[in-house]
Amino acid sequence: MTRKRVIKLIVLMVIMLVLFIFLNWFLIRTTTTAEMHIKYFYNEPENSMDVAIIGASEMYADYSAPLAYKDYGYTGYNYCIEGIPGQLYLPMLETYLNRQDPELVVIEVNGYLYPEEYCKREVNYRRLFDNIPFGAERNELISKYVDPDEQLSYYLPIIKHHSNWQDIGYQAYRAKFLAELEINGTSKTKSFGTRTTVNSKKKKYKRPNKHSLNDFNKQSLDDMISFLKDRGIENVLFIRAPHKHKLEEGLSDELESIITASGYDYLNCEDIAKDEIGIDKKTDYYNDEHLNVFGNEKFTRFLGGYIDSHYSLSKDHTEAVDKEWQECADFTAELFEKLKVKTLKNEDELYYEGNADRV
Repeated sequence: MTRKRVIKLIVLMVIMLVLFIFLNWFLIRTTTTAEMHIKYFYNEPENSMDVAIIGASEMYADYSAPLAYKDYGYTGYNYCIEGIPGQLYLPMLETYLNRQDPELVVIEVNGYLYPEEYCKREVNYRRLFDNIPFGAERNELISKYVDPDEQLSYYLPIIKHHSNWQDIGYQAYRAKFLAELEINGTSKTKSFGTRTTVNSKKKKYKRPNKHSLNDFNKQSLDDMISFLKDRGIENVLFIRAPHKHKLEEGLSDELESIITASGYDYLNCEDIAKDEIGIDKKTDYYNDEHLNVFGNEKFTRFLGGYIDSHYSLSKDHTEAVDKEWQECADFTAELFEKLKVKTLKNEDELYYEGNADRV
């Protein structure tokens, strides 16, 4: 083979590799909020988090990490994905611990209460694994948590998402947000999402007919507890965030019994939402399951204070980390004041990392 031909082959391979990388970046699409929350997490400096926060949309809607830093001085990114079931909390936490060394793990329990059929839906797995950057960590997680018969399309997600080229307009719109994400570096809100209303007509939440800690979810919870024990993680707080409608009688007690028997803490915030946290059902939710910015501010102040008083966090950060988090806290505090005005007007629009700086 001539030298000239070798060079041509190398150039062709490079072009194909660049094209493959671009198509993966451009065409792979889950939900925009899940994509933002996960990809921004990977932009955070390693070993800069005091607290790991794992859960579904309750935590990024109800709790603001920058505001908690502003009041209590600890850092903790909301590594949370909308509608994510409990069996996927485990790879989420693994992801967190691969990059961070938190002194406390906080887990919101709602993901353990979904129906088994919902938990096993492919879309839930896609929201997580298709947004984790390519590499050895991603491949290891897929091999551990995805059915072997389905793994190929997770290793090469372009197989699943290749048809998105047909919606080229939206893909170009989305690409603009992704480019901004790369330019911005870290998220100013550290994973956040809300609607500016007290009763959303656009984003209705279909409440399950009955919450249940079924056998599938009990196993998922047991797997999480076993993982925490095996890793020697001692400070763990499981919480039930405020919801308009409380869990069925006895369900919270069942959760508490399992969790506390393992030596970990459980806090049911539904029981104290009104009297201790000050949550008003008429003004502080945007739907049955999620707080708006008024409720978020109250719950953040409560949970931040609870964490600060019950767990001894060192809050030892580099000067650069403290500077960045202070900037995020200032930005978020200003953002919340703007969102409060919009909420009082019952605007009912979605705000998250992708458009928070445009409020």
